[in-house]
Amino acid sequence: MVPRQHRSITSVAEQEQGMAATTAIPASAFSLSTIVRRSSQVLVVVVPVLLLLLFVIYPLAAMLLQSVFPNIYATSPNLIPGLTALKEVTKNPQNYLALTNSLWQAAITATLSAILGTFLAILAKRTDLPIRRSMDVLVWIVFFTPSFLVGEAWSLFFIRGGIPDQYFHFSDAFLNFFFSPVGVIFILSLKTFPYVYISVTAALRWLGSEFEDAARIVGARTWRAWLSINAPLLLPAILAAALIAFAEALSDFGTAATIAQNSNVLLITYQIYTAINTSPVDFALAAGLSLLLVVAISIALLTQAAILRTRSFQVISGRNRPARPVPLGVWKWPVTVLCVLIFFVALVIPLGMCLLLSFLHAFGLGLVPNNWTLDNYTQALAQGSDALDALIRTFWLAFGTATITALVGLPIAFIIRRTTLPGRQLLSLFTLVTIAVPGIILACGYIFAWNAPYLQYVGIGGPQGIQFYGTVWLLLAAYIGGSLPYATRLGIGALEQVGQNMLDNARLQGASLFQILLRIVGPLLQANLVSVWLLVFTGTMFELAASELLYPPGQPTLPVQIVGLFSTFRMGPGMALSMLNVGLVIAVLLVFRSIPWLVVRAIRLFSKRKMAYVSTDKATQQELRVTAGRL
Repeated sequence: MVPRQHRSITSVAEQEQGMAATTAIPASAFSLSTIVRRSSQVLVVVVPVLLLLLFVIYPLAAMLLQSVFPNIYATSPNLIPGLTALKEVTKNPQNYLALTNSLWQAAITATLSAILGTFLAILAKRTDLPIRRSMDVLVWIVFFTPSFLVGEAWSLFFIRGGIPDQYFHFSDAFLNFFFSPVGVIFILSLKTFPYVYISVTAALRWLGSEFEDAARIVGARTWRAWLSINAPLLLPAILAAALIAFAEALSDFGTAATIAQNSNVLLITYQIYTAINTSPVDFALAAGLSLLLVVAISIALLTQAAILRTRSFQVISGRNRPARPVPLGVWKWPVTVLCVLIFFVALVIPLGMCLLLSFLHAFGLGLVPNNWTLDNYTQALAQGSDALDALIRTFWLAFGTATITALVGLPIAFIIRRTTLPGRQLLSLFTLVTIAVPGIILACGYIFAWNAPYLQYVGIGGPQGIQFYGTVWLLLAAYIGGSLPYATRLGIGALEQVGQNMLDNARLQGASLFQILLRIVGPLLQANLVSVWLLVFTGTMFELAASELLYPPGQPTLPVQIVGLFSTFRMGPGMALSMLNVGLVIAVLLVFRSIPWLVVRAIRLFSKRKMAYVSTDKATQQELRVTAGRL
């Protein structure tokens, strides 16, 4: 087979320029349409790259510079290097404790997530499990449920005097066992195993049955073939997802702000938040902790790369056999019960607890008749209420972030994958590395980058400049910066499905880069754009780390409003807001998923009406001809 080659758009343009160099360019070539076409091409390249530089690379560089040059953002800045940031970390023993707690708990979480996610993926894709067709949907719901909501729900489930405790009377030993690092790892594992499930599910599509058949020929049983052959071949997908689970557990702020605080378990993300959000603000400590967090994730990346370099894991060839489902036999129903129990614990209990508490007056009164109410929802939806304002504000921020990210991420992906513009490899490296950067670190970078004194010299900040820091626009920029690397990497993967010949033909016909993206790439990848939009929209609606650090005074987002209600023990209103947020996200998902079906239905209906009109018109003409012939 001849390997597929990707010729860049820029290389085709260079060939055209070389062919046209021998001919004179008439004056009419510099017409208005040519200027507009070239200007749009420049905008398609410059604007997305500029947004990536300003919203992703610049804040991260600002955070790293703060850790090396402690006075770079002072009122009288200087470039004298120092170890002030790391010294601030060593001053307080709690910082050591928070870092070590985060590292070992994230490592255990990644291990448990790898085991659980791989187990569920194999059951869903390679066995005759009765509920295998619904497991993808259940995993995605678990994936989209915010960690701060899951952590708070489980905290309220096992709290002394809570509704379950009124009926089950939990022992003190059990409650102390749960409100410990064990409970934190439990919540983090429930939130991170979908990463492994999604990754292993994708890898199983290319793993045929030929290796199992070869093992069976030499007498190996099915389970032995899976443990000794298939499981090692799935190792790259498992390690990649386990690394993501490690990074997510290490950088998760929702769990650190809920169950970890209730359990008196110090985590590094909450230490960073405390350094920024308490008076006096300790930027040096925040920068030092952020630097250590980045180093820890980088070491995990290098470890994964070293493991994968030790052997070959190629399984895709021209002789792959279709995978056959493995019959579970007598284990079918026990395994089914186990899977139902897993999703019951990961999904039904936390969301059911949230829904139950949203209809109660007081948490401690129990399920007595006079404790049920709709006041929590009516107060949240009352005109002019802070909760409704937060809901509307968060919706428009999520809508704008998803739209801008989807529109900007595709051009950046196209520049990286299908052009030869200088610096495209560097852009690819930045978008790949920044995926592993925690959101709270990026938010710290925004504080350093957009509150710097030198920005006054370019008209940003200060008494007379444009006010960007401390406004809702900074929060929107942070949302875009956190989502843009994901959108870019997803766009690069989707571009592999677009044939290069179509792009070359369009370029030879005189199409600009803007026209190629608008008329060819965009329509072909509309499903990918919709998926990216939904992913970013959902993530932004539940985003907490950047929102806590960057929301404008008096204008909190919905997650900030919910956590604020939880911190003041107003559980009913907080859970009502959480359910409204979940309901809004589900409604948007259903609308976007139903749009293609509605469009197809409309097109079919229009075609049927047109065909009926044509048939009626032909019948009328035939009758007139018959009548004329008779006359």
